Amino acid sequence: MTRKYRIGDRVTVRDATSMFHTRTQSYTRGRTGVVVEYRPEWIIPEDEAWGRDDGRVEPFYVVRFRQKDLWPKYTGFDADTLETEVSERWLEPAEEEGSQ
Repeated sequence: MTRKYRIGDRVTVRDATSMFHTRTQSYTRGRTGVVVEYRPEWIIPEDEAWGRDDGRVEPFYVVRFRQKDLWPKYTGFDADTLETEVSERWLEPAEEEGSQ
């Protein structure tokens, strides 16, 4: 399976709702981070939760976010980050910096 994103790519987590189980945390939706690591291809959580052996398989990525980008009232250091695993279907290319 071909990966859509490379390490170092800026990505935005889709700001979508899900009627079923997902591991995509709500506080990351609509936020932009950087791909820092690949994870193995796996059955997407929405299919895995239903125990589907024939579930859709796709790549997963570790995405790093600045905590101040996740929580505007965060009072920690600018360098503080959070990393989380996100399936490819929840990601989209980030807008160019400064064009937002």
